[in-house]
Amino acid sequence: MTLDEQITELRRMGSGRILYWARPGVVVLSAGLVLAGAFTGNLIFYGMAIAFALISFAICNTTPHISNAARGLREGIKQKGDVEISIHQWTDAESNQYESYKGLILMDNQPLWQMEFVQPQNWQPKEGRYPAELFFIRGVEWPVVLITSDGLLYPRLKPGRVPGGQR
Repeated sequence: MTLDEQITELRRMGSGRILYWARPGVVVLSAGLVLAGAFTGNLIFYGMAIAFALISFAICNTTPHISNAARGLREGIKQKGDVEISIHQWTDAESNQYESYKGLILMDNQPLWQMEFVQPQNWQPKEGRYPAELFFIRGVEWPVVLITSDGLLYPRLKPGRVPGGQR
């Protein structure tokens, strides 16, 4: 997927009504399943409620970052910087292998932010330091989206400040 296609996809994802209604919809569904379990006495409803509660938690943690990234592409303030990407791999109990992408965001060669990125779609970042265009929006301290020559990245969780980082 080209960089332009990634930008178009993020803008589409971040501006849709589905994203707006996803959080309350999944919470209401979980509550409804708990009630169904209480009225019927069937334990399957409780199990489904737990699964949807976990999905709700993931949605609540990620959707603000998707919305901020899309907004940053539309109206954000751009600044030049660098991103130092590291890839962390691990295996779970069932021998499934996973990767997570973490980055150190630098401006004027000063490390400022550490963030874990959402799994990039249709491209594979490589470890190393890359020049990036950082997008900031009002009300959010950290860059909401980063564009490198290969693709775009945005945070999965709230980024942390680098100890001793200035600005």
